[in-house]
Amino acid sequence: MDIKQKTAETYDKIAPDYSAGHFAHFRVEEFDFYKSIINGKKVIDLGCGAGRDAAVFVENGFDYTGIDASEGMLRVASERVPKGKFQKMDFSKTTFQDGEFDGFWAAASFLHIPKKDVVGVLQETKRIIKNGGVGFISVKEKNGMDEGMINENKYGGISRYFSFYTQDEFKNLLEQNGFSVLKMSTHVEDDERKTNWLCYFVKIN
Repeated sequence: MDIKQKTAETYDKIAPDYSAGHFAHFRVEEFDFYKSIINGKKVIDLGCGAGRDAAVFVENGFDYTGIDASEGMLRVASERVPKGKFQKMDFSKTTFQDGEFDGFWAAASFLHIPKKDVVGVLQETKRIIKNGGVGFISVKEKNGMDEGMINENKYGGISRYFSFYTQDEFKNLLEQNGFSVLKMSTHVEDDERKTNWLCYFVKIN
């Protein structure tokens, strides 16, 4: 079983518990900045999960589409955000047209992509966003471990695949693949792990 399939199946299993624990963790300041820089309303959410962010986009009048590999997560998202459009899809090879969207949103989704695959995903993302379109990506900062499976006690003891980055490592990756970094910020999540998040607002060159 490949990593993408295992990740999807893991989220299928934990979808109800995961969505209950994460629905309130939306960071309004990041959305507000994104809303101020996007020109247009058509947005693709890469790795939309249980629809937490979908609810905010729909409430703010965006033409929102969310994609995810987990049927369980998409089922929860559709129930919670009935006005959103959701599709099961691998965002390394989507079925969308070139330049179909004004922007993209990828909160805590690129962190599940093996590093050997991330360039391909960035290129596919760039393809479906119009020239000059903008995006948001958040990943976890590297703190020793580079990438691999991590066993977790919560959700009944599951394993998930994570890729971690330094600030410059991910910034360079973006710039080498046709994205200009408009703004970069960090924040520490208020949880027991004190996760440090790296957040990038980008523009398609």
